Amino acid sequence: MKKTIVFLVAPVCLLVVWYSIVKLNKEQNITNDKNVNVLLVYNPNNISSENNIKEAYESVLREEGVAFKAIEVTQLLSLSAGSIAVNNPVLIFPDNIAQQIHDETKSWLMEYLSAGGNIAVIYNAGVKDKKGRYLEKAVFSEITGLNYERYSKKKEHSYGTGYFQLYDKKKSDYFQFPRGKLDSDNYLCGYKYGKLKYPAALNELTRPLDPEEIYAYTVLEDKTKYPALVVRKHDKGSILYANMPLGYLKTTGDDLPLRAVLRTFLFKIVKIPHLMSTPFGRGGIVINWHIDASPDYPSITSVVEKEIIRKSLECSLHVTAGDFRDAVGDKIGFDAEGEGKPYVEIVKTFGVLGCHGGWAHNWFAKNVEDKTFRADKIRYYIKKNKDALERLVGYKIEEYSAPEGTHPQPENTEVLNALGMIAYYYTGDSGSAPNRTFSDGKMVSDKVIAFPVMPNHKYASLFEMEDDDLTAEEIGKWLLNIGDYVYENKTVRLFYSHLRDVSPLYEIAFKNFLDHLENLQSQNKIIVKPMGYFAKFFLRCLKSEYSFNQNNGKLTVTLINPEGLNEITAAIPKHKYRVIGSNDCTVSEDDDYYYLTVKEKLNEAHITAFIN
Repeated sequence: MKKTIVFLVAPVCLLVVWYSIVKLNKEQNITNDKNVNVLLVYNPNNISSENNIKEAYESVLREEGVAFKAIEVTQLLSLSAGSIAVNNPVLIFPDNIAQQIHDETKSWLMEYLSAGGNIAVIYNAGVKDKKGRYLEKAVFSEITGLNYERYSKKKEHSYGTGYFQLYDKKKSDYFQFPRGKLDSDNYLCGYKYGKLKYPAALNELTRPLDPEEIYAYTVLEDKTKYPALVVRKHDKGSILYANMPLGYLKTTGDDLPLRAVLRTFLFKIVKIPHLMSTPFGRGGIVINWHIDASPDYPSITSVVEKEIIRKSLECSLHVTAGDFRDAVGDKIGFDAEGEGKPYVEIVKTFGVLGCHGGWAHNWFAKNVEDKTFRADKIRYYIKKNKDALERLVGYKIEEYSAPEGTHPQPENTEVLNALGMIAYYYTGDSGSAPNRTFSDGKMVSDKVIAFPVMPNHKYASLFEMEDDDLTAEEIGKWLLNIGDYVYENKTVRLFYSHLRDVSPLYEIAFKNFLDHLENLQSQNKIIVKPMGYFAKFFLRCLKSEYSFNQNNGKLTVTLINPEGLNEITAAIPKHKYRVIGSNDCTVSEDDDYYYLTVKEKLNEAHITAFIN
């Protein structure tokens, strides 16, 4: 179904003419293309057959609803810097694939910034000349205020590894790093690892930086600090410099740094129009409970009586269905079709069931970890678990969580795909949003979505936190922050634990968390649903084609989706437009954007905004 949706709009600042719709990621004549596109700049000489960094950036941009084009650096220099800044407000120079940049790019960049363009420089972009030789100074040294290419002087000591420390809590919030990903000193942490070390350039200042321009540091073991996240103004534009190999990290299972930096620069600093990656453009939470074996029976009764699980907050409840846990015949499995059946009847009313591993929790995890089980055995036992649960609940099981987090990539996810599953709990990419994760440099699957666990420093489950003596107050702050985080950033996160983990010590804190979620959900600020709900929307949203253009006094958002546009939301920056209203979309707003959500299941829509 095709429909045109009309808005009345008044511009707050001068609007330029944008026209023509093009399909995303297709190389075209940029000079003649007036659509709003972010340009991902790369040098083909820096791309090898093992290097999928370009694909990593493209994947995140696509998932975040950003209209973009990949462009070779030589093509960029053939364009008029001043003219393309109008319709291409951001240039991204990624790590590793934009190392070779022509020296004449410097003057071009100055003209681009003066025209209102914005530039993101990542890690080692522009450190070599066009012949592949290291420069005395990186091409971007003057505009970033940092020289991060010192090889000619320091050789192998020009790069190192250090901890990534956010400047303070306010700046970490601004860059969308969840509080649970930071320790008490604002160092970036990983689930089970604690403080994480990252590669970094041992840079030097080329001009003084205002403390307000620095958002994070790389801190070496000897406490030496190097600016790691810098945002500064230059003329009419902004420059971001990140001293981390963000694309490389994404390809090796650490999605959050790249996603957080891109979202912040594009949506908060530059404020570009984009599609939202969440239903209705709202934040979301998945509450994922793992039910392992028969010792969980009493906890199921208890959490229902104490309202620690609630029908208003639909959960993902993942069950290991077999009758043994550690070894064949031990009779301490959950036994979902036997003694555990009454408990399945209870929990299934509180959300959606999923597979927790394959048949026997500890036994399956150990065999997978020891590589005794490979793809054929993994598939056999997950299917056995899945079939048992489907007989009990009468619907298709589409969610999965690995026992003990044991999820070898890509084979485990390939098994899930073959079994028709669409979502899984994941200990990689910790603290980040649902995504098409990468492992060993490659996208694992474009059909099965990873839901990274939200950690609290190096912990994830409440059991782990109590085992290390975290207080109820500490747990309460972390939990409440998860709700606030997804609301403020309009993104999705997953909380995981076991029903038995909500001990008397944490009961009040956890119930306060649930009360907070119910309150936010009742105000249509967040959505609490099982992971399959978000995965289905995510996969459908990825099938959208979209453009943002202006022509003959009109701003037009063109949306096309063969599976329907209902619940899909376009974000339009308020500093350029003022929405009057429409009968065909719901309209909400915050300080920065109008959010236009398509009500009906249309396949094509043209949201037209008239200029006063």
